[in-house]
Amino acid sequence: MQEQEQKHPQIKVFTTPELLEIILLYLDTRTLLVSAQRVCQTLTALIRSSPAIQQALFFQPNKQEKWYPKSIWKSMLPSALKKDPNLYQGSINGSELAYPRRIYNPLLVQAFRPFFPSVHEYPFIHGENVPETEEKERKEPFSFQPLDMISSSEKKTAYARQEASWRKMLLCQPPVNGEVTVFKMYHAMGGDSYECHTVSPKSPISSNDKTLKMGHFFATLVQDPDLYFGRFGQTCVYWSAYVPPYEPRSDGPGHNCYPPEEGSFYPPVKKGFARAIKKSEVVVYSREVIQCCNGDDELTHEESLRKKIAEAEMEASKV
Repeated sequence: MQEQEQKHPQIKVFTTPELLEIILLYLDTRTLLVSAQRVCQTLTALIRSSPAIQQALFFQPNKQEKWYPKSIWKSMLPSALKKDPNLYQGSINGSELAYPRRIYNPLLVQAFRPFFPSVHEYPFIHGENVPETEEKERKEPFSFQPLDMISSSEKKTAYARQEASWRKMLLCQPPVNGEVTVFKMYHAMGGDSYECHTVSPKSPISSNDKTLKMGHFFATLVQDPDLYFGRFGQTCVYWSAYVPPYEPRSDGPGHNCYPPEEGSFYPPVKKGFARAIKKSEVVVYSREVIQCCNGDDELTHEESLRKKIAEAEMEASKV
């Protein structure tokens, strides 16, 4: 064996776990998760046992302010964000002191785009002469339509597997708290009102696991009864670092709503959302307009998609 190592130095490299780990950390996330583990049992064992690799794959939390090797984390950033090292996590109010900078899981961003800040969907535009529509994160209503899982029946079946790896993945590094806050706002002729609650994971991996996994986040959007996807309202996902601070001066008739898109002009509701977004890093905001007449009971396109996904999840859980 020693003779082989002397003749072929690469053998020594690939039989030294510490060196092999460093090499693997320079692979892109998808290759590291899928292809590399098909090569041999040695690679599979190392990938599954290495804390650094498991953190790079977003299976274990990394709470450090600096990651090693730095290049693997930087490679996960959208191309425009790489130009400025201070833009790991954007903020439309210019302040991100309350929370650490984050790297969002690239595989989850690609597969579950509506769950993540939209600044990670297209080039980040920074400067004074940008178009008004692109000077900050654009908040679109949440939609199931862009999800990769509904692009084909084969993918729907694959994603629905209860043991699928995406369910165990962290949304970002460092991770966020394991609970999801749901903020439901009702808009009626008599004024606005709201309800707010947190959704805890049904089956946490351990009592010490306080991090938010994609499986729980996904289940909340699909199953929580307070989320509204009907004709008279919308649902949005808000990340605290992208929400401007609440300004009491904006209260009163004719002033701005809060949150900025489809929010309320009613001060108690605005203050309620401000408390929720300050306490929780991720808030699912749902707005429903109360009608005197509900009209027909036909499901909207989003309600139909949500129902089909929920049914697929239910069927998969029985297997």
